[in-house]
Amino acid sequence: MGLGKSAFSNCSGLTSITIPDSVTSIGSSAFYRCSRLTSITIPDSVTSIGSIAFHGCDNLIQIENGVSYVDKWVVDCDTSVTAATLRSNTAGIADTAFQECSLTSITIPAGVTSIGSHAFQRCSSLTSVTIPNSVTSIGNYAFEVCSGLTSINIPNSVTSIGIGAFWNCDSLTSITIPDSVTSIGDSAFYYCDSLSKVYYAGTAKDWADISIGSYNSELTSATRYYYSKTQPTQAGNYWHYDTDGVTPVEW
Repeated sequence: MGLGKSAFSNCSGLTSITIPDSVTSIGSSAFYRCSRLTSITIPDSVTSIGSIAFHGCDNLIQIENGVSYVDKWVVDCDTSVTAATLRSNTAGIADTAFQECSLTSITIPAGVTSIGSHAFQRCSSLTSVTIPNSVTSIGNYAFEVCSGLTSINIPNSVTSIGIGAFWNCDSLTSITIPDSVTSIGDSAFYYCDSLSKVYYAGTAKDWADISIGSYNSELTSATRYYYSKTQPTQAGNYWHYDTDGVTPVEW
């Protein structure tokens, strides 16, 4: 059973709703411009939500059952969602999932393998992202214009960073890149004008083997530190992990 396209579109008097367990899908524009909707309960039976299903729901502050996004849901949350908890069995974050949301932080659960294109694009209030060691790819423009991000740690499961992935993250000052990364797309760090330090988990030879696309001078001109578990005796820029196993510390 599905909730059809535009089912409650422009129902300006609707303030809350509970969707029954028999529903498996919510159609596109289902709650489009339900401007007074403040809460909605979505059952686990729902496996898909259509595009712009909640667009214009400017007062929606609560999506109950502990989640605001699951695998294959595409939710245009407009400017209403400020915090999101993804359910533990989420397999991937779909394209445009949180595009232009007012998110300030997000923890992506273990098990997520991909972050889709434009997934967090223009989430300008986003200051903290935790990416688990299960993600293998970061999609095109995934974090474009996330101007609140100051640092990010990419786990060693990631092999590719998409085109424009961090384009215009102009507050980003440092990034940790694992030696598992084999390709970095065009403009991935374009206009990241504050980027000054790159903590790379491999050697200079490993870095030279990465396919780095055009318009990434902000990345390539930043001071680069190479990983060394023990304090090196040779000259150069080196780093290691702090006791938390996440934070980079320079030797």
